[in-house]
Amino acid sequence: MKITLEIDSEKASAFLNFIGSLDFIKIKVQEDFEEPTKEEILQSIEAGLKEVKDHLEGKIKLKEARTFLDEL
Repeated sequence: MKITLEIDSEKASAFLNFIGSLDFIKIKVQEDFEEPTKEEILQSIEAGLKEVKDHLEGKIKLKEARTFLDEL
């Protein structure tokens, strides 16, 4: 079983020391998520708008929202 925890940075060291002493727990520290840059956001929006344009021009077929949600 995998569990993700978000721990206050002031308490993280003590908590990691405690759970590290338990032989049945493996610790994998994940670095904080980096926010995308403005340029990355704009590129993503531009790619999405190109898909919409291609769909409207009949170049590609997009999935219906229900099909997309069912896949999740």
